[in-house]
Amino acid sequence: MPDSLSLASTDLAAAPESLELRPVDGLPRWLGGRLARFFLRLVSMEENDAAHLARMVTPTAGYFRRDRHVHPEVDPTTYRLNLTGLADPRSLDLAELQALPRETRVCVQECAGNGNHIMGSAGLCGQALWSGPTFESLLELCGGPGDATHFAFHGQDTLGVLKRGYHYGLSLAELRKARAIVALTMNGEPLSRRHGFPARLIVPQIYSMSHVKWLCHVEGKTRPHMGIHNRLVFTNKELHAGKWVRVQARWIGLKSVIAHCTREGSGWLLTGCAWGGERPIASVELSCDGGLSWQPAHLQTPAEFFRERGDLPAPALAGAWGVFTFHWLPPGPGTYKLGCRAIDSDGNIQQLDNDPKVHGHFNQTRVKWRSVTVPERRLPPGPA
Repeated sequence: MPDSLSLASTDLAAAPESLELRPVDGLPRWLGGRLARFFLRLVSMEENDAAHLARMVTPTAGYFRRDRHVHPEVDPTTYRLNLTGLADPRSLDLAELQALPRETRVCVQECAGNGNHIMGSAGLCGQALWSGPTFESLLELCGGPGDATHFAFHGQDTLGVLKRGYHYGLSLAELRKARAIVALTMNGEPLSRRHGFPARLIVPQIYSMSHVKWLCHVEGKTRPHMGIHNRLVFTNKELHAGKWVRVQARWIGLKSVIAHCTREGSGWLLTGCAWGGERPIASVELSCDGGLSWQPAHLQTPAEFFRERGDLPAPALAGAWGVFTFHWLPPGPGTYKLGCRAIDSDGNIQQLDNDPKVHGHFNQTRVKWRSVTVPERRLPPGPA
């Protein structure tokens, strides 16, 4: 018969160090996590590892991907960024683009359909440090916008006769409000091929369908760009005056997600992030009983995290996510329904459910509930 010490060691070794947070709807529930990830890859989506969503800066390795299965190999010696439809059109080679003054943005990138009722999970997002010349500086280089009030951004991810390069349009007002940049680096390193080398658009606080990768053409226009992605793909139906109207997805709504659950002492540490909305995130609340009660989490804001970096003024952090922690002591073993909600500095609270006046797959800001099973706590046996 083994002694009590060896039994205790076996018990501790068997105790899980983390618990699985299972989405309560969507593909992970219908198919299981592994099949859901396989299906997402079939449609060219790869989510971040959940633990990375509990970090202020998402590592470049494994950063989420949403594209069209095409990662063009761009020759830096022949690359050109064509700027047309402006007062003084230009074509810049990579060296000229790199020589321009740069600014940094701490930017949440998020697929417009992230965490919707089909996906269930919420891993198509990340937060990185992006640096490059501002869009405004490119306008100045070209003598200003001229008559252009809108812009179309074109990438080089072509599929021959099957698909031309991806394109998306934004207004000049939106680009200025978001303080857009043309990024040349990600987390301090040149962009990888996967992430849009040599240049991509970064538009803080706007969903990443607008963050065109492998950017090769900025086209000034006197009317909105109405390509298929603007006009049909990334749209919802909203109820206005009794009629359902097609509306383009645009600004990221108020959101949060519990990303990780790890053992901490006699309980569990829940970690995650909160972002979106027009105002900074001021607090996060958690419910461990399906919404019957809510408790405050500890929130680290991006201003606190990046305080020591003097080169990141407040505008560079606009829309950046904060990271929260919550020590959870469940009353006993069993299955629990966990959720979190973000609250901004104006007191706006993330909604529990989707707006019934909005139909579609995009900008679903409802609370992302997770189911977690807490095992029975086995105590080491006493002395023999």
